[in-house]
Amino acid sequence: MPDDQLIQRIEDSLEQDQDQLEDDLPEILADMEGQTDELVREHPQVMASILGRMEEMDIASFVSENPETADQFQELLWSGMRVMVEQNPEVKEQINEDITTNFEADDCPMEGHLEVKKEEELITGGAGQLDDADITITGPADVLVGLITGNVDPIQGFMQQQYEMDGPVQKGTKLAPIMNSLSEQVPE
Repeated sequence: MPDDQLIQRIEDSLEQDQDQLEDDLPEILADMEGQTDELVREHPQVMASILGRMEEMDIASFVSENPETADQFQELLWSGMRVMVEQNPEVKEQINEDITTNFEADDCPMEGHLEVKKEEELITGGAGQLDDADITITGPADVLVGLITGNVDPIQGFMQQQYEMDGPVQKGTKLAPIMNSLSEQVPE
């Protein structure tokens, strides 16, 4: 269980200006390691606030200056998404096919993956790439994060060439409603 002191530090940092938050974030994310599931379950609004503030920053620049933080940020992001799926039957209904996806930023050293598992009605993800993923999505880091958090519509973003997708279009079309359902679960 995340201690109250960590939650207070996170909330205090989120109230700082963007430069101060960027200075605080690597240490906060490191302190959260191993506690992200509990944080998301017990304090979903804190996770949403972190994601919201990260959407305001230049993610590519931040990740380039703090490469280890990219993995920690993805742990938070994917833990949050996994917990939201576990708690939401609407998202589970969208999971009707196994889909593996790699994400690769073309403007910084950030790579991640997503696995949609039909039988378990589960979505997992994290840092690093999967071998033989069905789909590879490449684009700017802020677009990739926006796909996950809902700031970038998967279909519109593809049509507007905000990112590139390599793999079967059919799999991409099955992934899009799942991504939309996920992003709708992030508390505002």
